[in-house]
Amino acid sequence: MGYNNTGKTTTLTARLTPYGRTMLLKNDTTLITTFSLGDSDANYIAALPLNTGQVPTNAGSVGSNNSTSNSVANNVGIRSLLFVNNSGGKTKLVQPQSSAVTFTYLANGQTTITGSSITQNIVNRNNINTDPLVNLYYTFNLPLTTNADYKFTGLTSNFGGYANTALSGIDTTNILVIAINNNNYGELIDGKTIQASITTTAATYTIYSTFQNTGSPLSVQDANYTDTATNTQFLGSNIAFLFSDSIAKPSGNPNLSWATGYNTLKPYSKNAKQLYNFVTNSNSSQTADTIVGIAYLDKGFLVITHPTIVNSFNTSSTATSVTLNSVSSLVSQNITCIADRGEFGTSTNPTFSLGDTPRISEVGLYDTNGNLIAIAKTDRHIVKNLNDFFALGIQISI
Repeated sequence: MGYNNTGKTTTLTARLTPYGRTMLLKNDTTLITTFSLGDSDANYIAALPLNTGQVPTNAGSVGSNNSTSNSVANNVGIRSLLFVNNSGGKTKLVQPQSSAVTFTYLANGQTTITGSSITQNIVNRNNINTDPLVNLYYTFNLPLTTNADYKFTGLTSNFGGYANTALSGIDTTNILVIAINNNNYGELIDGKTIQASITTTAATYTIYSTFQNTGSPLSVQDANYTDTATNTQFLGSNIAFLFSDSIAKPSGNPNLSWATGYNTLKPYSKNAKQLYNFVTNSNSSQTADTIVGIAYLDKGFLVITHPTIVNSFNTSSTATSVTLNSVSSLVSQNITCIADRGEFGTSTNPTFSLGDTPRISEVGLYDTNGNLIAIAKTDRHIVKNLNDFFALGIQISI
């Protein structure tokens, strides 16, 4: 027997009916117009209502292809309903603005990835006849031609190049490609949170990710998941850059460290996490920093470009570890349902008698034709006296 997990009584997650899933694909978000309250899990002959975690669920959570389901099966409905008032109606209009759709990123939590969840390869740009992974140079938008090389090694930023910038070092013949199994992160790795440990035949390098110092407020950088600097967008829109104290400390200052602020809340504004300098600025005592690699946050790759690390790395090494946080998006419609004082005081439940207090365990959401679009279950009985007022926020993942 499956029970609903413990949850808030004021914010519920609704599961779509098969009809509702179909109609949401065909219609706009004004599809849901009314709601009802049900007590199909209430036996009013019993003295006690159901407690936290005791309300039966309507469906499991495993979707097709190892996804998560937010749907119920056909013919799932509400067996007994509460009357809104003395007029006999069982549904009430949802609140205005219930058609609003929101998009948010939710953190998945820090994880450390090792062993078989990591694949490591040295890729030589010149092995065009023997190594299919040379294709990845184009995936990562790294220099492939003599003209591209010159832009990184012979043309300064004054003339549209990168020779005097932190990017100059990414023009290299050999790269170390570290691929993270996509079962270990969400839609996007948080570019502030990467810490990698890479052991070579020469040393062990601890590597941290960060963003470019663009002059934007540090609180803004705290909220960013990717590097938003415009002068590096040619590498991709979902990237962060990698640095190691063993190669060069921030701005060449021996008193600073790329480790500062790691794994903290508000790392830049409150904990002094270092942003990297794109170019040298003698007026502000800033030195162009030394990039050791690039993190492709949506693809799940760390591409190490610094020769000191790449040229002494043995791909058979099992010591590499990557710690990160990732995020996944939640697109949802939020429906507000208000049960006012004097409403929902009686029920169609045959065990309900005059004088009983309704025990609510489900909310139905309907279109204008009365079709059940979605159904939400509480984690316990919500006991509503006739003079009680409460609002329910119903969230539907889309």
